[in-house]
Amino acid sequence: MRLLIEETFATATYTVPIASGRVVPPEGITVEIANRLTTDSASEERIVLAPASEILHLQQTHDVATDVAVIADANGAIAMRTPVRPDEVEATPVRLLDTSGVAELLARATLRPFYGIEPASWVRESDLLEAARAEAVIVEGAEALRDPEAGFSEDLSRAWFILTAQPVVSHVLLVPRTLPPNLLQEALAFLDKARTEGLARRPEWRPQLADREGVGRDRASAFWAAQRLKLELADRRALLDLLGQGSRWTSSPSTANVTFTDDAGSQ
Repeated sequence: MRLLIEETFATATYTVPIASGRVVPPEGITVEIANRLTTDSASEERIVLAPASEILHLQQTHDVATDVAVIADANGAIAMRTPVRPDEVEATPVRLLDTSGVAELLARATLRPFYGIEPASWVRESDLLEAARAEAVIVEGAEALRDPEAGFSEDLSRAWFILTAQPVVSHVLLVPRTLPPNLLQEALAFLDKARTEGLARRPEWRPQLADREGVGRDRASAFWAAQRLKLELADRRALLDLLGQGSRWTSSPSTANVTFTDDAGSQ
């Protein structure tokens, strides 16, 4: 069984202990830490700790495990950058600068209703001309926590919280429905051990990671203080609401087949 984990600022509590070798996976589970996970990274034979947007594409084959997640309570690592105050931007192309699908969903759910910004188009790096015209740029991870060189930076998790009184579930653990219960139990136990180790040693690695990524320590501390790492019951509704609002008027599948596992092997 392969376990794939996206490596980003938000998942560091899991990835740092694993990458350092302090937590070793059990026999039968191979762990891969990758900079960016997408639907193409997953299959029916893989467990993935991935951006929550991947639920939309994997809901026919995978369940959402509630034991492992990354949740931002009004302080997240997805931001919008604008050259002027956001209320001075009316309609503009929106540039998605090396972001995951969940960043796009959050931007789609907040730009118009919260900021009054009308997205003229959603632009990735392949369209350089349109990207150059964008007055709204969406960034994610450590970049979202850094101070901008110029202009304004808006925390979209905070915008979503003000709009809905809900957190942003940025990452979820997607588990194949065909996975034998014993392997699921082992994978969850391994990730719980990594999380416990990461939290226990956070005074050591968090300042180092913040410095390495150019994020102010106070800003990084506030981000991690607002972070939770398991899905509670209310988080499920928040997750489904974000998926629904963010995918509206897109070709993404609905959330009709999303199911959750409450513990190892049960739904």
